[in-house]
Amino acid sequence: MVRLGSTLMLLAAAALIPGGGPAAAPVAASPKAAAQAQLVRPLTLTRIADMDFAALGVTTGGTATINPFNGTMSLSGGLVALGGTVSPARYAGAATKNGMVNIRVPNQPVLIRRVGGTETLTVGNFTLDGQDKRMMTSYGVFNFAVGARITVPAGTVEGLYTGEIDVTVNYP
Repeated sequence: MVRLGSTLMLLAAAALIPGGGPAAAPVAASPKAAAQAQLVRPLTLTRIADMDFAALGVTTGGTATINPFNGTMSLSGGLVALGGTVSPARYAGAATKNGMVNIRVPNQPVLIRRVGGTETLTVGNFTLDGQDKRMMTSYGVFNFAVGARITVPAGTVEGLYTGEIDVTVNYP
């Protein structure tokens, strides 16, 4: 008898649980969800020209700064321009037409090393020839230049100093 009573109680409980009765008709979402995808052209970035401070003579040390807008170099302290072609780093790239890209230059100084030695110089104060956010043309191409300042202490060992500058672009 206890067993029969338990079964009846279970049947009564099942009748009270939602979904335990007849199935309800399906209901559609209102409004319906949309599916979409935006495809963008992969970004490209190509170095067109290296940054070049040309040949510098050092007497008491100083700085040389390349202007990215016009490619000129200003000197301070005991540095003297000895010749060669001064150039900001120049880049070209492609992105989604009429889109926007962010350009990133180093925000910390970069060390460049003397070829065949261990001596280093500091290149910093990186600047762009315009805004770091650039709107693309209807063709999706862009160009920009990067200038910087090199610090040359007095007594620096002569030689060719080289290094790399990390410049990146990305979609916002």
